[in-house]
Amino acid sequence: MKIKTHYVIFSLCLLLGISCSHEDNLPGEDFVVAFKNNTENFSTENLQQKIDLVFSIEAPQSGIITISYTSQALSYGESADFTTTPKATEGTIALPFEVGTQGTSFTLNKNELQTGQTSQAKIEFTITNISVTQAYAQGNISMEISTNTLSGGSMNPTVGGPNQPYQVYVDLSTRKETAVRRDQWDLAFYNGEAFRVKLNESLYMMAARLNSTNIDEISEEEVEELQPQMAFLISGADEYVDNPSGNINQTAIAEISSNTTENQVYLLNMGSSVGTETPELGNVAVSGEKRGWKKIRILQENGNYILQYANLNASVHHEIIIPKEENFNFTFFSFSSESTVTIEPQKQLWDLNFTVATEVLDLPEGGFSAYGFADYVSINTLENVKAYQVNVTNDISYTNFTKTHVNENSFQLDQRTIGANWRSVFDGLYADRFYIIKDTEENYYKLKFTAMANANGERGYPAFEYKLLN
Repeated sequence: MKIKTHYVIFSLCLLLGISCSHEDNLPGEDFVVAFKNNTENFSTENLQQKIDLVFSIEAPQSGIITISYTSQALSYGESADFTTTPKATEGTIALPFEVGTQGTSFTLNKNELQTGQTSQAKIEFTITNISVTQAYAQGNISMEISTNTLSGGSMNPTVGGPNQPYQVYVDLSTRKETAVRRDQWDLAFYNGEAFRVKLNESLYMMAARLNSTNIDEISEEEVEELQPQMAFLISGADEYVDNPSGNINQTAIAEISSNTTENQVYLLNMGSSVGTETPELGNVAVSGEKRGWKKIRILQENGNYILQYANLNASVHHEIIIPKEENFNFTFFSFSSESTVTIEPQKQLWDLNFTVATEVLDLPEGGFSAYGFADYVSINTLENVKAYQVNVTNDISYTNFTKTHVNENSFQLDQRTIGANWRSVFDGLYADRFYIIKDTEENYYKLKFTAMANANGERGYPAFEYKLLN
């Protein structure tokens, strides 16, 4: 987590036009303090909320930062709406910091709010004093925490380093991330009108339809000629993976029919486990051991899915009923736990997903195949999140791009719009492009990536900044 703070501090130094160094502080060097973000969302889900402050250099000595606050529709006190840690006295917080640190934080403690109160809730914190010589606040001197849509900020999604073990769901309007291990699920059952099932592309899974409706009669002998075709860089392997555009009607598993006799057995290549090796600096190791094979058959009945599944050579199968849940895009199933699991946030509460992904490639000799990508960023197309790429020119830059520049005709409803296009495996982060996002609430944001690696050059530490266009 210290690495992430380094990126924030470095960006702060660039913004303020001052020098940052990991060497000993020079005599007379200014000590600048600011809030990490100028806005935060007033979360009603978590009763404790951490508020971060960052320093331009390591603290030259221990001291106190005095922070005042004002509030709207909220009152301070143990039996009121909120308190802080440290506690406030007469409208100010005395926040201590230690010599040699590069930041500090305090905690906002929230009591349960009354119905309707959250629509007006707002607190503003302001840095008023720093008890160190040659110290001052600059940049984000104040920060507002409210239920309003956030105006932007910076984020460091917790992908987890060069093995990239986590899928991270990001909601731009609240600056909230949800990180889940990408090996916690295998199949995703669509909760919309259609009966569709998605594979875990982050594990490089594949599915092939067999000419049978009897799952118990399938054995390895029946599929041994098919198995070698279900592999990366094999011509035709693209038909065994979900369309990377995110189009729910183009999954490797056909739509589940209400006519039971039309639902055939599928062979599943379970892909690869999450990698555990430490790769050479600048590389990734996202794939571990092969996970083997399974066979499945999926039916629908009374608005529910029925999943039949077994190991490849098993002569009997397991069966589970999976109901639809309208608040989520998918209901997820894990073969490891043999149960449904919670993975994605509710369908309207996320915009971007940082993940490992399966793509479709043109082969040099002709035809198409499947291939795996790390550092991938998809969008929530099922909730109509759209995006497009803007290339920097002499006239258009991230800084001067405003809402008047937005081109509605350029938006794409495609998971690949950002994809891996924001970085190069060989050249690192692209500085000549940024992205316009239209989120689930039809807010417009401009977004640019600021890192794909940490200060040591290890991949799997992405960072970005974004700003609401209004």
